[in-house]
Amino acid sequence: MPQDPRARALLIHIAAYAAVVGICTVVNLWLNPHKLWFIWVAAGWGIGVAAHGFAYWLRHAHRRERVFVDPRARGFTVHLFAYVAVVILLFVVNLVVTPNTWWFYWVALSWGAGIALHGWLAFRKRRSGSDMKQSIASSTPPIETARKPQPAAKPQRKSPPPKEQATVPKKQNTPRKKPAAVHKRPTPKR
Repeated sequence: MPQDPRARALLIHIAAYAAVVGICTVVNLWLNPHKLWFIWVAAGWGIGVAAHGFAYWLRHAHRRERVFVDPRARGFTVHLFAYVAVVILLFVVNLVVTPNTWWFYWVALSWGAGIALHGWLAFRKRRSGSDMKQSIASSTPPIETARKPQPAAKPQRKSPPPKEQATVPKKQNTPRKKPAAVHKRPTPKR
């Protein structure tokens, strides 16, 4: 098992996909071999596994293009991949199951609006903080606000003018005298 948690998650996803699709295939062929429905499970979940693998590849490709480096652009690319794959799958389902009624385009249009917004957010030109402050400052008039009265500043103590430097004689190292011993009076016993 790989040490990278993302690689481990992808392998677990692939193993779960293979196990569930295998079980669905056995159940489908055992109970109703004339109508193959496990293909739709394999195709639908396969898109999820493919998107997971695509995201893993984008993150670990070690390329310098924006799609590989910028997390927002990478997220949009995976989202777009899943969108295109699901819309193609829904078109095929619509064509095979209900060819007289077209409904797949409702999903394509509504999800497409979300994709367009995601793309705009991922690839729009971001302004730096100083640019944003300048544009805000130039577009809005200054706001007059009532200010709290500031407490009066404490007067600073003026240091006295420097005195003339008097020469202080240095102390000589003389041995200290020990204090005389203090005698305690004995306390009377009672």
